[in-house]
Amino acid sequence: MSANATYRIDFHGLAIGKDYTYDFPVDDRFFGRWPESEVSSGQGRVEVKVVRHASMLELDVRIEAEVKLTCDRCLDEFCCPVSFEGHPVVKISDSVPEGERYSGAAYREGDNNSDGDILWISTAEDSLDLGQYIYESIMLSLPFQRVHPELKDCNPDMLRRFRIVSEEEFDRFVQEGAAEEGAEETDKEGGKASPFAALAKLKHDDSGE
Repeated sequence: MSANATYRIDFHGLAIGKDYTYDFPVDDRFFGRWPESEVSSGQGRVEVKVVRHASMLELDVRIEAEVKLTCDRCLDEFCCPVSFEGHPVVKISDSVPEGERYSGAAYREGDNNSDGDILWISTAEDSLDLGQYIYESIMLSLPFQRVHPELKDCNPDMLRRFRIVSEEEFDRFVQEGAAEEGAEETDKEGGKASPFAALAKLKHDDSGE
C-alpha cells in the first residue's frame, strides 16, 4: 500500500447513519510526502471517527504524536509533543464551490483551499485522502517558539558560541548545569572540561571579575 493510500477513506462504501473508526500512523514515511517541511520525522497515531450522512461526513479527528524539530536556541534537534482535536465536516457534492475543492495530495497547485472546518469533495472522488488535513493540523499545533522545553536540555556549547540567551537565562543555565554536573569536573570518558565549566569561565571573563 502506498503512503498516499494509507490515509484514504472509501466513503462510497460507508452505510448512511453508521459510525466508523480509523486508526492511521504518523511516521517518517508520512512526513516524507512534504520534503520541504521543517518536520522530517515523527511518531504517533491519528484516530478518526466518521459518521456517514447522505451528502456529507462528520469527522472527529484526534492526533497524538511527537515530532522532531530544530531548537531555535541551540540548533540541536528535540522531540516536541503534538496534540490536536478537530471536527471537520466533509461535504460531498456534484457542484463544489469555486476554489473550495479539497485534495489530500501534497503540494497540488490550486487545491486544498477549504478552510479546515468544511472540506468540499466531488462525488466523483473515489475516496477521501486525509493526509493533507492531518499534516496541516500537526503544523498548526506546533508551538510558536521551537525550543527545548527546559533550558538545561539545550546544547551548552552552542549557547556558549552564539550567546543567544538573555543574561538571566545564561546565569541560570550555568548555575543549573554546574549543580548537576559540577562546573569544575572533567568529562570522565573524554577528559574534556565540562561545557558548563566553559560557560562559567566565559561569564567570569566577560564580567572582568
